[in-house]
Amino acid sequence: MKIQQQNLISVLLPTFNVGHFLPQCLDSILAQSHENIEIIAIDDFSRDDTWKILKIYKKFDKRLKIYRNVKHYGKAVSLNRSLNKAKGAYLTVMDAKDMMYKDRLKKQLKFLEEREKAVAVGVECNYIDSKNKRTGKSDFPSEYDAIYHKPLHSVSMNFETVLIKRAILPKDLIKFNIDAHPFMYSDIIIKLLQFGTISNLPAFLHYHRTENPNKTTSLKQIPNLFKLWVKSMDSYDYKPSVRSFFLSAFKPNFS
Repeated sequence: MKIQQQNLISVLLPTFNVGHFLPQCLDSILAQSHENIEIIAIDDFSRDDTWKILKIYKKFDKRLKIYRNVKHYGKAVSLNRSLNKAKGAYLTVMDAKDMMYKDRLKKQLKFLEEREKAVAVGVECNYIDSKNKRTGKSDFPSEYDAIYHKPLHSVSMNFETVLIKRAILPKDLIKFNIDAHPFMYSDIIIKLLQFGTISNLPAFLHYHRTENPNKTTSLKQIPNLFKLWVKSMDSYDYKPSVRSFFLSAFKPNFS
């Protein structure tokens, strides 16, 4: 994969039956004050009007690139397909039900450009329901050390707000693991921790749509979380505390 533009941001946008929310999502991305972006949307064989909406938007903005799976494969496969097509020096994943504030990518890019050792940066979220009513807000840690000890999606950061600097990463490091559900994003966060610092901007620059802001990790998911911890310690030399495992396991999950 050849990175073509130094400040090009690739936005990976997996879609599946999100026609009701997709226009708001696309509008928020295309209105970013940092205009040098590409949106790579992979539709996972939606049954609603998602694909139709993508085709309409593509006619009006060439920064949107759209593809469709021949059948429903799941989010990990769609993300890996879009990742293979991404040309940007920076990378972010977008939930098709969410919305960005206008300056989100600009502020994150500035943060990463000014810090040589920074590999990724997220932001705080306002949580909204299906009617765009605010239901809560995140309280993620800003500093690397706090994120290191509890690097779970929706616990220390929302991965779908994270901007990643690809230049300091091994070429094939980022790959979305189908078998890592429901900790697919956490698996990526732990990998990133080995190559630089990760932070969150203390600014609310993202709307994350969730119907249940008080959801916690279920007991059935604890074994999968434990497997992730063990794999991470073995493969990535990750060294969390035992206390952090239990705190991560039972803290509310805003996914």
